[in-house]
Amino acid sequence: MKGLVLVVDDDDDIRDATRDVMERHGFEVVAVGGGAEALAFLNFETPTLVLLDLHMDDMNGWEVLGAIRDNPRFANTKVVVVTGSNAKVSPPTRVLRKPFKLAELMSILDPSLAAAAS
Repeated sequence: MKGLVLVVDDDDDIRDATRDVMERHGFEVVAVGGGAEALAFLNFETPTLVLLDLHMDDMNGWEVLGAIRDNPRFANTKVVVVTGSNAKVSPPTRVLRKPFKLAELMSILDPSLAAAAS
């Protein structure tokens, strides 16, 4: 396995497609539909990467991002914010704009996989 990835997105299609392609490329993926579920998962696990939607119904991604950044346990956890807005985030957090191509996601995770995901 290449690492544990937490996918947080309230859009079932995006969540499922993202999980499927990442699993095909050797990542262990846990996918949840909202911020509260994400925080519950983070109480017990420390993922390598969090792929985080900013705009969700139950809790916005900013709150989840703040909880991750405020906890030293997640100092080595990469976060990629997924949004359709022009939101800006501070490094080291990256932004992936919706709609995105799976190759864009894979190039963030592992540049050698970008062509394979196309």
